[in-house]
Amino acid sequence: LVPARSTYADKQLTRLQETPEAIPDGQTPHTVTLVAHAELVDAARPGDRLEITGIYRGEPVRVNPRQRTVQALYRTFIDIVHVRRLGRGRTPVVQGLDVSAAVEDAQRSNDADEDADAEFSEHEETEFKRWARDARLLDTLARSVAPGIHGMDDVKRGLLLQLFGGVRKQFDRAGAPRSRGDINVLLVGDPGVSKSQLLSAVHSLAPRGVYTSGKGSSAVGLTAYVTRDPDTRQMVLESGALVLSDDGICCIDEFDKMSDSTRSVLHEAMEQQTISIAKAGIITSLNARCSILAAANPVDSKWNARLSIVDNINLPPTLVSRFDLVFIVLDAVDEAADRKLARHIVSL
Repeated sequence: LVPARSTYADKQLTRLQETPEAIPDGQTPHTVTLVAHAELVDAARPGDRLEITGIYRGEPVRVNPRQRTVQALYRTFIDIVHVRRLGRGRTPVVQGLDVSAAVEDAQRSNDADEDADAEFSEHEETEFKRWARDARLLDTLARSVAPGIHGMDDVKRGLLLQLFGGVRKQFDRAGAPRSRGDINVLLVGDPGVSKSQLLSAVHSLAPRGVYTSGKGSSAVGLTAYVTRDPDTRQMVLESGALVLSDDGICCIDEFDKMSDSTRSVLHEAMEQQTISIAKAGIITSLNARCSILAAANPVDSKWNARLSIVDNINLPPTLVSRFDLVFIVLDAVDEAADRKLARHIVSL
């Protein structure tokens, strides 16, 4: 090689993982390595849903870098030719034989979503203006969030505001603080009041986001962890749930089952919306501009009316103060309300 006469191009190694909706029953998600060159580098962010067109290649792996002996197993990867971002909708799970029709419908919806992101049509603008003049717009949209769950209008209204989000305020004055625009919501209540169902509904509606459980999450799993790249043998950062939920919603179920060390990493992410890393010689700050929707049970698994709200929640005050909306959902004993709930469940 003559370095002075060579042409250099950017190269990026990324990993593509199956979406949770497309994983077959009882299997773990598969991961494939992608190789991007030139203008395709940084064409996507971690957490995006992509459709990749490329060439499936295999290359031999040397036993020792100083020798020409190779292993019998080849390392496979996809050489990217084209990257297409999927729409805001989740990938549908196809059940049945008519797979082609479902794929065409998904492609049409993705194309429509891409066109909607680029520019709204006159018909859509007219519809938006008509909706804006409706005085009952907030109630109509709130009822559209998880329509299979009976009641809980105030909670649905708060989740709707979280989905729309707020406005990030950046002041022009030098040294002025930056205020976040994302809304953090905490649901606390008795077991069996559809807290997890609400989290699943919000996760399916949000364009970006990660659903995780408090007992199965660790501190590094929420933020980022350092690992050694198998190809370059260098230390690299792997993104966690909060980083993958950037510009989205991170849903955390069983929030009260989290350990104190795991909950402590949320303080910086919920207020400054960044995650500072200082591990293995890597010192950086990652963006975590996400809203957090958490669901927790009271201290005795059921709400105790004899205790105060602070004693029932039993979370650190520094963490509770970072939640903008705290909803207490109780399973009250009321025969009339139970009959309405039973009729709603039977009518589904």
